[in-house]
Amino acid sequence: MDANYLVLCGMVWTQFGREDAGRELIRALASSDELLRVLARTLLEQAGGNSKGLIGQALAEDAISVSMASLCGFEHGPASKFKSWDEGGRFPAASA
Repeated sequence: MDANYLVLCGMVWTQFGREDAGRELIRALASSDELLRVLARTLLEQAGGNSKGLIGQALAEDAISVSMASLCGFEHGPASKFKSWDEGGRFPAASA
């Protein structure tokens, strides 16, 4: 698994809600590569509510640990500093 693959999975999960793509992001949370774990958490966070349900399901199935799930507890942490894509699939313009 590499970063390019994860970004593609994140796009498919966010834009189309394909569960198999979301599951790949969940699987990456257990990667031995710290950067892949951070990227997976970021992509799951950007997807919002669907990710919370998927994380809960993965936790119920013992696919991830409680500590992994708590790292993805977006409602308890500060808002993301990353800007999200708009409905047209474009990155929002920078504000002056």
